[in-house]
Amino acid sequence: MGIHYDSKLIIDDNASSSDVDDVADEVDGDKIMESSIEIESDTGKKSGSLLVLNHTDLVTPTDYDWNKLKIEDDEVSISQKMADMLGVDVGDTVKWHIMGSDKWINTKIDKIHSDPTSQGFIMSADKLEDLKLNYTPTSIVTTEHVDKNYTAIKSTNSIKDMTSSWDELTEAMWLLIYILIFFASLLAVVVLYNLGLLSFTEIEREIATLKVLGFKTKSLRKLLLTQNLWFTSIGYLLGIPVGYYILKVMWDSSGDSFYILPSISLMNLILTAAITFSLSILVNLMFSRKIKKLDMVESLKSAE
Repeated sequence: MGIHYDSKLIIDDNASSSDVDDVADEVDGDKIMESSIEIESDTGKKSGSLLVLNHTDLVTPTDYDWNKLKIEDDEVSISQKMADMLGVDVGDTVKWHIMGSDKWINTKIDKIHSDPTSQGFIMSADKLEDLKLNYTPTSIVTTEHVDKNYTAIKSTNSIKDMTSSWDELTEAMWLLIYILIFFASLLAVVVLYNLGLLSFTEIEREIATLKVLGFKTKSLRKLLLTQNLWFTSIGYLLGIPVGYYILKVMWDSSGDSFYILPSISLMNLILTAAITFSLSILVNLMFSRKIKKLDMVESLKSAE
């Protein structure tokens, strides 16, 4: 969903139509309607939202790839997540009603849009009236920054205030992510070191034999490093789809209102590869001294 307004004025429930029109003209804004609805299909019922756009360009629906989606005056669009939850697609018919009203309406789905925070229908005011429902604006959106109080307006929200709140939330989330990365790296070092120690103990005799045959410590270090890097590469490649699946499960469990697509960028892959292989090399360096100080006689005796 593309948002191109600066201020959103919430209309008071007791405001008259003329007062609302006066405010809209003064701030050069567009009136929209938002309402809670309940949608029913063959698979069940879900609560959602209804957004009625009255020929405004300040709120633009988008598709799955964030491209602008044009919804004609005679069309109804359903959000992707709501369609997934109800098991419906374009061309299917669903039954719905506005919360507080007992009037159920059968509506065919014409298009599907994507919205990260609101799931439900989008249609025009003309389509709403064709369905024999009243178009009652609930807010006014405008590109102007409004800080004036109006009798017909209950409250005013600005994009700046909303983005500030979102930035504060993301800062807290990033702090939590950094803490998780730190302890995950620490756990990886401990686990890799213990596994490496176990592996080193098992091949200690072979290493001692190679040293007796004339292999230098530097060559043996490279041999162990190559082995560790191969195992790390296999684990890294297997971990990518597993991590993506876990991320998808986390986003899917965030609630019916949120639709956030899991994504792994090239930078994410490069960063995780750098951390993973760096930890693997670090653990390998911890065993360098063990190879150098390896007592070949004792190692060969202990294996007999």
